[in-house]
Amino acid sequence: MEENETMLNIFKGIIIPVKAVEGTITITETVSVTGDGKAPVLSAPVKQGDAVAITGDLQVEKATGSNGTVIGFVHDHPEYDVDPTKNYTKAQAISADMLRKCGVETVFADVRTVDAKASESITPGMYVEWSADGFKKTASSGTTKSDAIALTTQGTDNLIVVGLK
Repeated sequence: MEENETMLNIFKGIIIPVKAVEGTITITETVSVTGDGKAPVLSAPVKQGDAVAITGDLQVEKATGSNGTVIGFVHDHPEYDVDPTKNYTKAQAISADMLRKCGVETVFADVRTVDAKASESITPGMYVEWSADGFKKTASSGTTKSDAIALTTQGTDNLIVVGLK
């Protein structure tokens, strides 16, 4: 058993579905005993057991300490809905939704959709707190730590998904 697996067995958070942002995608020719073909190669792959940070609307990247708020660990092996057949930059992969899907076992006790205070412009990774008018950014534009983290962008309906510790 790997060290990551032991940690995941001890850690029992809520599992949420996310998309993994894994940098550029390069299609590479492969040769093997089972046949020749093409396979996608990722510049920043996310794998089971990796700590991940929220970087977009229910999108995560491997945590680096500077790329976002860590929300948990990859629970299962990320997989494509449809394998890519051409090269993509990171921005193109996000735009084309050419991202692998996986479950993340979070650090949260609860994950739910909540009302946000109008005109807050909340984005993923911001710390939020409850107010009488709905959730709002914490001090310093959402960088002051709290027990609630936004996982989605505030829409015109003023709803956001938050993780509550």
